[in-house]
Amino acid sequence: AQAISAQAKRAQPSQALSPFRAPLSTAFGAMVKRSSSSVMAGAVVLSGASAGVGQTFSSLVALPGVQSHAQVGVGAQRPAAQMGGMGASSVLGAAALAAVTLNARRRAPKPLHQSGCVAMAARGGDLSFETLVSDLETVMKAKIVAPSSSAWPGGMGASSVLGAVALAAATWNARRRAPKPPHQRGCIAMAARGGDLSFETLVSDLETVMKAKNCGALIIRLAWHDAGVFSNGALKGGCPNAAMRFTDGGEGSFGANAGLPDVAVGLLKPITDKYVPALISNADLWQFAANVAIRVMGGPSIKTRFGRKDAASSAESVESQEGRLPDGDKGIDHLRDIFYPKGFDDKAIVALSGAHTVGGCKLERSGFEGYWTEEPLKFDNAYFKDMLSKEYASETTAKGCPQHRNVATGTIMLISDLALLSDPAFKGHVERYAADQSAYFADFSEAWVKLQENGCSDLRDSL
Repeated sequence: AQAISAQAKRAQPSQALSPFRAPLSTAFGAMVKRSSSSVMAGAVVLSGASAGVGQTFSSLVALPGVQSHAQVGVGAQRPAAQMGGMGASSVLGAAALAAVTLNARRRAPKPLHQSGCVAMAARGGDLSFETLVSDLETVMKAKIVAPSSSAWPGGMGASSVLGAVALAAATWNARRRAPKPPHQRGCIAMAARGGDLSFETLVSDLETVMKAKNCGALIIRLAWHDAGVFSNGALKGGCPNAAMRFTDGGEGSFGANAGLPDVAVGLLKPITDKYVPALISNADLWQFAANVAIRVMGGPSIKTRFGRKDAASSAESVESQEGRLPDGDKGIDHLRDIFYPKGFDDKAIVALSGAHTVGGCKLERSGFEGYWTEEPLKFDNAYFKDMLSKEYASETTAKGCPQHRNVATGTIMLISDLALLSDPAFKGHVERYAADQSAYFADFSEAWVKLQENGCSDLRDSL
């Protein structure tokens, strides 16, 4: 500090800080990052160091460290005529009071600037304490502009301005780091992890993933297999709890879930990292993502309720996939054995089967191979139309699994799909859905929401 002061007295104003640009830049940058008390102490040192520097402050504010940690100087926004009559002690006093005000504003029953600073308020025409506080807050948010010499009147020297800026920097940092009320903590955590998180940004991010990766059908399968383990028959329990996140055992290791813990969960990872747990649980995210996927692919808009709890480990999985998830190589009796204990009737079984209108089978995951429809990224009633209008020939895949294929289009149907035509009670619904897509969407939505909420309690309508 003494060296800078002495150099300032000997040198021309424009040269006074030249030897000290780098160390001052580093020191100021580091200082602004420290705690409130450290920065205020630093402000006193820098204020003393700059005594006699005068108008060389225009050089100081151009330092990289200053420009990178405070942005638009107060003086750059006030003409010289308005700053007259407000000396160094007044500005530093106002800056200190502004620091107190900023830190205490949320906690005080009334604004502290109403407590005895009226005399300081209007010494320069339209200047007021409020405008000074506003400018000191702005200095932390915008960009410091090195002012011309005329912008800094003799009554407001470099030490005054530097002290005010440093104190404002301290205040802004302290305000950022201060403990937040419980209702604000989640928002701060969200902001730090991915910006302004909200229901709207979540929807937007999910839509982006579905469109960019064409993964909607896989996300629907993830949600279906997470929720579909529920049973209230001979087998009990199960719920959508995202237990597939754990691959050391349980649902994450079920053969029926091949491709879900790694590929499907991996596709959602950027969303998960950004929103879980700050805004939503994994279990809620999987179900909500599926509903977004259905809508993005042209299907119905399905309301999601929230409040599902995440499994803490694989130990919270159900004991087995057997008797809980349907097999593609079995018929009507098997479908009823699986779905009736979940609370579904024949209509719901047919409606839920209609989700095969999107996506397809991967040989390496299920042993089956092929797409059900010619537009596997479009959620419509083509599954039912194809089932009634196309001819399918039996075949066996390279993995030894029996299925049916339409030779002309290459699309497939599983045994469990064509079984819907073997029972009049099921076939009637197939015919109705093939003829009326709106009826299919309505019945599917009803059955799908029930599937998503089976085993859950205390769900709410919003995040």
